[in-house]
Amino acid sequence: MKHISGIDYEHFLDDIRDMYPFSVEEAVLVELIANSLDAKTSLIDIRVDPERSVFQLTDNGRGMDERSFEQYHNFSTSFKRKGQGIGFAGLGAKLALRISDRIVTETRSKKFWGSSEWKFERKRKTSSPVWIDLEERTLPLEGTRVAISLKARTRELVSVDKIRSMILTHYLPLIVAREFYQSVRLYRPITFLLNGEVLLPPERKPVTTRDYILRRGRSRKPFALARFELHPAPLPEDLQGIAVSTFGKIIKRDWLKQQVKEFDRITGIIEVPELVECLTTSKCDFRKDGTAGAKYYRFNKAAQVEFRRWLEEVHLVEPQAMKADRDVQRLQRLVSHIVSEIPDLQLFYGSRADRDGLVASDGGDAAGSMPEPVQGGERPPAKTGGDGGADAAEERIPRGGITLEDGGNIAAVSRRRSSRFGPIIRHRDAPDRDEISWTEGDTVLINTAHPAYRKSAEKKTVEYHDLVAIALAMLREVPSAQEKLALLEKFMGEWGKV
Repeated sequence: MKHISGIDYEHFLDDIRDMYPFSVEEAVLVELIANSLDAKTSLIDIRVDPERSVFQLTDNGRGMDERSFEQYHNFSTSFKRKGQGIGFAGLGAKLALRISDRIVTETRSKKFWGSSEWKFERKRKTSSPVWIDLEERTLPLEGTRVAISLKARTRELVSVDKIRSMILTHYLPLIVAREFYQSVRLYRPITFLLNGEVLLPPERKPVTTRDYILRRGRSRKPFALARFELHPAPLPEDLQGIAVSTFGKIIKRDWLKQQVKEFDRITGIIEVPELVECLTTSKCDFRKDGTAGAKYYRFNKAAQVEFRRWLEEVHLVEPQAMKADRDVQRLQRLVSHIVSEIPDLQLFYGSRADRDGLVASDGGDAAGSMPEPVQGGERPPAKTGGDGGADAAEERIPRGGITLEDGGNIAAVSRRRSSRFGPIIRHRDAPDRDEISWTEGDTVLINTAHPAYRKSAEKKTVEYHDLVAIALAMLREVPSAQEKLALLEKFMGEWGKV
């Protein structure tokens, strides 16, 4: 039976293709794998035949039911709702229509077993995508197989080396943190096969590594993982930086607002499944607005603090001053008052009551979210069940050398803090940075080496300069230029009322 795929597919494919910051071939692979992961597969078997220009991906996931199989071919029902996974229903195959002559899909679930051929059919001067039911049934168990007969000029998807590189670029956490995903009951251990060979992680031994496993509640269930590594030699460019991932898919690589010595030797992963709720429509970035944006920024600020602390430990950045002088303390109180009058800024720098921080502990329960920044860089005592606080706990468990395989005895421990508004403020002499100011976690750093600061010191207008610098640093978190300008006017207006 022949079916016609609905809506204006050409504009649809063009619009979707433009969402991705990489080639359409790479997008096809990323989306096909995402669909397999959303189907709870434990095996992704990729076979390529360069001579015949055929790419084939088979998984052992739940397969599609009859209605899902129809939607798979329908351009008007492609998008899943936010927070329901990392892929779009059938989008990998839809994108592949642009670069293929035909696509054969077979899926098997508990109540349905179907197969189709999907291709463009030309009538007169136009072409339309049609799919035809096939009688062939070959899958031995539940799962889905997609076989793409590629056009001759498409070579990325028939190169094993290129496919290996793309998988490691987008899905490395699934390969190096298999136990974590199993412990949070997100995925079973996932195996990638490339033409019959198991895909293994890159063989690189770091000079030093540090793992965090964040746990929540009395049961101490893990819910997030962070790993930072320093390597003896420069890494490939696509492995440099900290990979922020959710559901095993790397969304972006980031330096978490740090300018790092020997940056090409640093890599890492921060995997937080809960951040799937913060993904943009394209699922290639995180939202910066609304409650989802606020949730992402809370995570991001916490990650900045822990990354900075690790960089200090491995002597790649200078330790920052812990205490502020009286002028800075007065400025901090002033900014706290201003922020308390601007609800939109409280989204990013709001009241901070009891929250959780990440410290080494062999006892405490964890409730809450990612590690939060510590005021002034100091670590207050944690509730560990013994006489000592956080520092005592750190002496019992070394900060470095703890791996996921060791049992994950790194826990988030509750820290009690008083409620306050606004950022912590510090000055830093950073002649190598062009910024007037920037943020690190909940701290705003004002660059005393910047020409504008020096000029303000000469003219005795440092307070005004610092207020503008603080506002600029804070407003970098705001997504649109129009919102930035409006909030800057509110910020300076509240200062004028004090």
